[in-house]
Parts: sequence; C-alpha cells; structure tokens
Amino acid sequence: VMAPFLLTALLLDNVRASSEGRVLITSSMSAGYRKGLNDLQLERGYSSHNAYSLSKLCDAMMAVELDRRYGKPPRLCFHTLDPDPTSSWIDTKMLRAGWSSGGHPVSRAKASFQMLTEDRYGQSSGICWGCGGGGTVQQREKLWANLVALTGASWPDADE
Repeated sequence: VMAPFLLTALLLDNVRASSEGRVLITSSMSAGYRKGLNDLQLERGYSSHNAYSLSKLCDAMMAVELDRRYGKPPRLCFHTLDPDPTSSWIDTKMLRAGWSSGGHPVSRAKASFQMLTEDRYGQSSGICWGCGGGGTVQQREKLWANLVALTGASWPDADE
C-alpha cells in the first residue's frame, strides 16, 4: 500500500502533464478487513488473510481518494480493479495456498490493459472494477494521513 502511494505522489506531476494520464491501482475482490483500518500494522488480529484483505481494501480506498482529490477526466483518471474482475480466479501461488486449488491462466487477466488503453476508461475516473468499495470520506482521509506519515510523501495541491 505504501509503495503505490509514494510512487503515485512522486509521479503525479508527470502523469498529470501528459494530458491523458491514468493511474491504476490493483485491489482485489478480497478487499475488506475493515477492522484493520484502526490498526494498520495489525498488531491485534494478524493473519496472512487479514493482512492481504486489509492491504487490498487500502489500495481501493487510496484509488477512490486519489480520484476525489485529483481526478479530472480525461486529463487525469484513477481506477482500481481486481486483476480478473470477470471471475477473480487467476491461478496464482497465493490462490493455491489459501483459497482454491487453481484458477484461470494469468493470460486471461486483461482488465488492467483495458483500463489503461480503452477510451471509455479515460472519460471517467474512480471506477472500482471487481473489488470492494472505497470506504467513507473520513476513513479515506484518515488512511491518507497515516500513509503520508508512514511514507513522507508530499502531494501537490489538487488545483495545480
């Protein structure tokens, strides 16, 4: 969660200057461990599933908050998605380790490419495709403040 947050902060001016910038943050249909929003380091209630679910929830919340603060389609769009929102069962080591014995081949995961290249995704911003919602404004603002404190990221004013 911290890596895409910091990387987006560092690249935002360049992406914005492209006049058709898109930022895509991968989440998951497994996004959702909301209890963890008050314990981002999971000092209470850690499990690998809770950590993954919380990280994907935070990714989705970050994308929605980026859209709220900076989204100005078609100049700048922010989206989030599950890698295969049509089925959410891409065969990965993690899937086989905890959720299923296998899934669709990775070659089926084309949604990221579509969101980055198809015109329809440049005409709007804030799409969450195949993953949980982005929480409340208050939850997102608190997450944003925590991520700024953890990463030291510096963000331009929204109107720049």
